[in-house]
Amino acid sequence: MARKKARPWTIEESGIHLRVYPNGARWWADVRVGGKRTRTSLHTTEKSTAETNARAMAREIAKQRLIGVQPETLTLGHLFAAYEEYKGRTLSGQWKRGAEARTKLFAAAWGSDMPVVAISQSTVDAYCAARRAGRVAPFKPTTKPDAEPRMTNGRKVRSVRDGALDADFRWLSSVFNWAIRHKLADGRRLLTHNPLHDCEWPKEKNVRRPIASPERYTRTLEHADAVDPQGRIRCILALARHTGRRVSAIVKLRASDMLLTTDRIRVALAAASMDAGLADHMPHGAVRWSAETDKQGILHITPISAPMRAEVDRFLSASPRLGDVPLFPAPNHAEKPMRRDVAARWLLKAERLAELPRLVGGVWHPYRRLWATERKQYSDIDVAAAGGWKDVKALKLSYQQTDPASVLRVVQNGVA
Repeated sequence: MARKKARPWTIEESGIHLRVYPNGARWWADVRVGGKRTRTSLHTTEKSTAETNARAMAREIAKQRLIGVQPETLTLGHLFAAYEEYKGRTLSGQWKRGAEARTKLFAAAWGSDMPVVAISQSTVDAYCAARRAGRVAPFKPTTKPDAEPRMTNGRKVRSVRDGALDADFRWLSSVFNWAIRHKLADGRRLLTHNPLHDCEWPKEKNVRRPIASPERYTRTLEHADAVDPQGRIRCILALARHTGRRVSAIVKLRASDMLLTTDRIRVALAAASMDAGLADHMPHGAVRWSAETDKQGILHITPISAPMRAEVDRFLSASPRLGDVPLFPAPNHAEKPMRRDVAARWLLKAERLAELPRLVGGVWHPYRRLWATERKQYSDIDVAAAGGWKDVKALKLSYQQTDPASVLRVVQNGVA
């Protein structure tokens, strides 16, 4: 009996239509993308495998190009794929890692095939419940069936606070807002409205924003060299204390970023299209905070204080560093800067040696808050410029805190 001749057929997947047909011994597919017809091999002689490969191809086309996906049929998977393709390439560091982690969390909780327009208060509540119960979390796989689940960083799983849920949904809302602004090739917007605008989620009532004290700094500094005899963690701690900068920017400083002479400061200012005369207001030297390491991507050249200059001179006299090399090299890679997590571990170790209790909710940022709080009496714009804040809103809301002496003066209305 003659073998029945295979016939072509059409499949639909993720809004993409493909015509699957035999060509000789192999199966092929035709697909129209943006009005252009494309013919491609499915790399198989088996019909069932051809269908599997064709559907996978359709899903990939839908994710990468979002062709044929209407706002009302946009799925969470399509949205995250588009965000990764167009916005993800602009992210780096903790922003990129945070986006990747939250993408996995929401996809695990709701499923990649969930229509974005179906997101409602009920789905928000379900996500919160799943996160609190630990059913959705960035667990690290364990080999033992009875082993306790761990986070991807190896830490034990802890209960999720309202602040973490708030951060998750604020990120997701930003993704939806991006999709509203993003246009497809035919001019249509990827999304027409933000489904979270009429939803509520938990907000942290007792925000953890610990602040260090001058005494804590002094006691920790005394034990820093016991942790790192090369003096790196001592100088990093001094920079955090005396400049108020983020540790992520401090550990990425290059030796050439330390501007310790007036001539070098003038050259750096001129190269940055700044007034070279500003060097006259930097008597103890300056630091060039590059745009690549700044959270907002802004270049800053700021003066340093006399105590900070003394710590820098102490460090460089013991560990000379010249040129475009890391100021604080990694322990096992002199050509690479120290990682932020290594600096955090070393700081915590120095604090333990100083017999200090750990500040719950912060490692390095308490020193940034201390720096900002100590300068409440100065002009907000000057404090923001010196500490690397883009505007004064975050400075006043998240960093500057009350202190007992100031509260007492307010209560007494200046009367002793």
